Amino acid sequence: MSNEILIAKLNNVALITLNRPQNGNALTSKMADELICAFQELAADTSIRVIIITGAGKCFCTGLDLSTGQSSTDLDDMILKGMRLFEIIKSSKKPVIAQINGPALGGGVGLVFTTDVRIMTRQSYFRLPEVKRGLIPAIISQYIVPEIGIFKANQYMLTGEKISSEEALRGNFITCVVDDHRQLEDKVKTYANELISSAPNAMATIKTLVSVVGSGASKLEKVHHVKNVFVKMMRSEEAAYGIQAFGRKEKPDWSKFNSNL
Repeated sequence: MSNEILIAKLNNVALITLNRPQNGNALTSKMADELICAFQELAADTSIRVIIITGAGKCFCTGLDLSTGQSSTDLDDMILKGMRLFEIIKSSKKPVIAQINGPALGGGVGLVFTTDVRIMTRQSYFRLPEVKRGLIPAIISQYIVPEIGIFKANQYMLTGEKISSEEALRGNFITCVVDDHRQLEDKVKTYANELISSAPNAMATIKTLVSVVGSGASKLEKVHHVKNVFVKMMRSEEAAYGIQAFGRKEKPDWSKFNSNL
């Protein structure tokens, strides 16, 4: 039985490719299992600094595979796996880049919204078509609504309309748009190199910081968190090394700090 994802590692970067091109890279229970295992393994791999997700063929990901019937037990299992999958990507201490090579629908949009950098080709688009099938984008709503706001989320989810790459860029929920797949790979590589040149523990802390500050936590809780992480990082070996390298006008080698994640 073939793998439903492919993993390639090169120069501190892991590329995960959703590998069901004949089915639009639709999510199955098996694919969810493989993605969860992949992120767990990459989290423990000290050689990996950045993770990229893309799709094989013409699509990024067309959401949950609805081609086979789901029993109530199977459905419950898939819901739990979906929730775990999106959260393990969102909470990854290593930055995750979405290399959006084609349409992303439903759960595929959810995958995109769990990532930190999102680059898409001009011809790619997003769509939340669940309502056209008598369904709702329930699980992924917790990642989409906080970013794009209640009004637009309501519009996109009620209509199931196509969201072009240009509209996504104007809405500030993707990083940039490129003209073709070659430019897509080049731009993703550029961002991956930028992330590799950043301190790993500082990046992991920033991800948590932004999540807390942007959450519904009280002002007191936010202030407490901000103070604690600032003091912790200022006292860290990573910061001492980075400041020293800056003073010496040297390019820091952050690889030795990746094991502390």
